[in-house]
Amino acid sequence: MNKYFITLLLTLCPLFSFAQTPAARPDVEELLTVMRLEKTMQNTMEQVKKMMASQMTASLANQAKASPEVAQRAQAIQEKAFALVQEEMSWEKIKGDFAQIYAESLTPEEVQGIIAFYKSPAGQAFLDKQPLILQKTMARQQKVMMGLMPKIQAMVQSEMQPATKPAQ
Repeated sequence: MNKYFITLLLTLCPLFSFAQTPAARPDVEELLTVMRLEKTMQNTMEQVKKMMASQMTASLANQAKASPEVAQRAQAIQEKAFALVQEEMSWEKIKGDFAQIYAESLTPEEVQGIIAFYKSPAGQAFLDKQPLILQKTMARQQKVMMGLMPKIQAMVQSEMQPATKPAQ
């Protein structure tokens, strides 16, 4: 299984593990709407899917010994895993979590201020540019992880070697 995909899942899963309780506050519902949070989540999932595909291609290229059958099996597993993630993190399933978190974290006055910002020209510009910001952020994080993986692998390999006793 793709190491980067697992890392991403471990990073994202805690964000969506809260009990699903719909918000009792209409202001929070409005906030989620003006923030375009559903669209943001859809864009995030698309970026995750692209990143997974890219990483799988790179991983298979590094494993030149892998047979076509192994490559097909790995692809099928990745597609099933992504479908599961997509299903479990669908907007219908996580909207209540977001609403609850925002309702617990923000006062009605704070929510109204944030709504006013997102309805302003600056807020709209931010929302319009957010997909690009997210894309650039994920690309940068992926680049950092790609650079860290050899170091992590070397560390693991070093730690897994049996300790040798000094000659006496």
